[in-house]
Amino acid sequence: MAGWRRTGTRLLAHVPMAGLGVLFVFPFYWLFISAFKDRDQIFKLRPEFLPSPWILENFARVFRETNVIRAFVNSVVIAGGHVALSLFLCSLAGYAFAKFPRAPGRDKLFAFVLATMMIPGAVLLIPVFAVLCKLHAVNTYWAMIVPGAASAFGIFWMRQYASENVHNDLLDAARIDGCSEFQIYWRVVLPILKPALAALGIVLVIGIWNNLMWAFIVLRTESMYTLPLVIYLLQGEQRIPFELIMASSVVATLPLIVAFLAFQRNFIEGITAGSIKG
Repeated sequence: MAGWRRTGTRLLAHVPMAGLGVLFVFPFYWLFISAFKDRDQIFKLRPEFLPSPWILENFARVFRETNVIRAFVNSVVIAGGHVALSLFLCSLAGYAFAKFPRAPGRDKLFAFVLATMMIPGAVLLIPVFAVLCKLHAVNTYWAMIVPGAASAFGIFWMRQYASENVHNDLLDAARIDGCSEFQIYWRVVLPILKPALAALGIVLVIGIWNNLMWAFIVLRTESMYTLPLVIYLLQGEQRIPFELIMASSVVATLPLIVAFLAFQRNFIEGITAGSIKG
């Protein structure tokens, strides 16, 4: 009898979770099958859950009629540069805020950093764009990589993880061995922060990869366009090629899915770190 109760309890827990899983996955499934349909099939009154026939020409037209390959390279360079710079700056600042209690004004400075999270991002668009114009950095990779690299959220994330997992005894032992402060950060602290770095990295990749508004503002030439911008510009004034938009969206979405599947264990470990204490 107890076994039946446990089975019933598990079913009650797993069935709603499975339903939610299907609900969340369905948009990706619909995007994928729509990439292999023509416009008439996409907007059928009775939608088909599998394309009939499968139209591979949509992807051929995307690569032939758009600059999607160049845009993909631009997105990879921008995402890689932004994430690398952001992880370095946020982990360095987070470690300093967590492990240098005697630094003058540390708490006030950290409070100021947190207060910047209350400022809407749209308010900063014009000032940041004006600075980039003065630096002649508009329509460059730097215009996409540098702004927002040292985010308040990332610094807070790394500070919390470092506070819980980087022990002072380990730092003191490294200092006794003659390590400089940067060597301690690079050789001792960074390996401990790997789960948090992986989790924050995935969040940052998703954000910068899908960043359409800022790319639309600072990127001026077609050779610098990113994938979201190329997809957006497919929406012409006349007949919108939804089949091409779906196919290019699959090209833009697959790298994010692959990245998450590859690092999901580190992502979950970083998210849950500190929630369970022994």
